[in-house]
Amino acid sequence: MGTKSLNKNLAGTQFKFNPDPYPKQNLFYRSDNATLARLGVPAHTISTDEIDIDKFYHTVNDEVETLDMKNITSTIRAIALSAQSIVNGTDAPTRIDKATVR
Repeated sequence: MGTKSLNKNLAGTQFKFNPDPYPKQNLFYRSDNATLARLGVPAHTISTDEIDIDKFYHTVNDEVETLDMKNITSTIRAIALSAQSIVNGTDAPTRIDKATVR
């Protein structure tokens, strides 16, 4: 279930998932997601941060106080809403070809 399917479930809301805006950051490979994908487990990478402008991202000053909790909360709610069709069995998550995951 890719971005298109997730967004389908968000119709009528102000939220939208977008493809990875930071491909050079290799976020998919810097998490557990690549390992899971190699095992055939759907593993989405969803970020709540604009890492290109976040002056605290991965610095010693990256503390809970610097997080945008309102944005994180709205993202969690959007994930829950967008996953409803997976949970109720009308959609299935897509899987990538394991051989393409380095």
